[in-house]
Amino acid sequence: MTSEKRDGGMGAVGGAGAADGTGAAGGGGAAGGAAAAMREADWNTVGILGAARGAQAGAGGPLGTEHLLAGITTSKGAAREALASEGATKTALLAVLRQRRDRDAVGTDPDVVRTDRTAGWRASDDAEANVDAREVLGESVDRSDRFTGAAARALTAAMGHAEREGAAKFGAPHLLRALLDEENRAVELLGACGITPQAVRARLDGTAACATDGLTPLLHATRDRLLGRDHYRHLPFWKRWLVKRSGINWASRPTRWVGLETYEQAHRLGAEAVGTEHVLLAILATHEVALRHPHLAGENAPTPDLRYTGGDRLTRLGLDYATVHRALTDNSVPLLPDPRPLGHYLTTAPPSTATATGPTASTDGSVPDPGTGPLTESLLLERTRAHQLITALTGPPTA
Repeated sequence: MTSEKRDGGMGAVGGAGAADGTGAAGGGGAAGGAAAAMREADWNTVGILGAARGAQAGAGGPLGTEHLLAGITTSKGAAREALASEGATKTALLAVLRQRRDRDAVGTDPDVVRTDRTAGWRASDDAEANVDAREVLGESVDRSDRFTGAAARALTAAMGHAEREGAAKFGAPHLLRALLDEENRAVELLGACGITPQAVRARLDGTAACATDGLTPLLHATRDRLLGRDHYRHLPFWKRWLVKRSGINWASRPTRWVGLETYEQAHRLGAEAVGTEHVLLAILATHEVALRHPHLAGENAPTPDLRYTGGDRLTRLGLDYATVHRALTDNSVPLLPDPRPLGHYLTTAPPSTATATGPTASTDGSVPDPGTGPLTESLLLERTRAHQLITALTGPPTA
């Protein structure tokens, strides 16, 4: 990998201070000169550093800019909100970090040929120029921590931003601005989510235009639950807490995601009972949202990836979420009761597919998610309310 430094070959931290104009490189120290008084982070940023260690777990090596960026998503205040508004949530960033970690692991296997899909990071983050955390933040930090050269420069630059603003300590907004100022892994991580540093800066500055992602507003609730901005209300409190803490990526387990989304669809429509028509809506909703968030849908993806074939099949029939939603809200299609209880369709795949479609295992891929193909097939094997609705809107469904 090529170095991404912009300090013209200067030290990992010292050069950044000079380039930033803060005097942080004074005396040759890692965070010397005027920035020395700014070494102490506020409590919010102390938490970010702890969360960065968590984001690094399993990857090894020094803490990089990508870990600092992920740490900011766990904080409170303007920096986190600027990222979340553009879709860079804890859930999204951790999902991409897991994928990059796994791809880097693949890259160490001499028997596996690396392709674009399995390539790791492009930015080096100056990992070879890593420094002791105490050189950057003083003696109060964990003695075992080390920062990549790029991460150390960002922290030093954050001190400079704070000093120019007259802040007593540097905080999350200062760190976020510093991370966005260099071609590092933090910027690459945003790019993997389809986000530019300019868009995040505009959010911080309050000059951003209204963001659009091409989704109908009807699907914003589904999108926000995928990104971790909201939770599935029918889950018990402890499960909601666990989901929020761990940043579960529902797009990597589409069968489970559809199951959760089914009840949300029924709730939003004010339905007295949950039926297969709500399963149909959930399959379409998750499919359309996943297409707009490939960085999430790609986690744990097998080759070939057939996990969203149910939504693909419905799309080929000419269906989309807005069309089905309109038919249900208008009550334009009379529907007879489902022949079986809802649980039968959510937990049983057709015999030909052989795989149960209950809740899937962790994101390490140990239990492959069967995807929405078997679930869609189960809706069409009988004259379910979903089947009736599909027939009314498109004609008899075909394979």
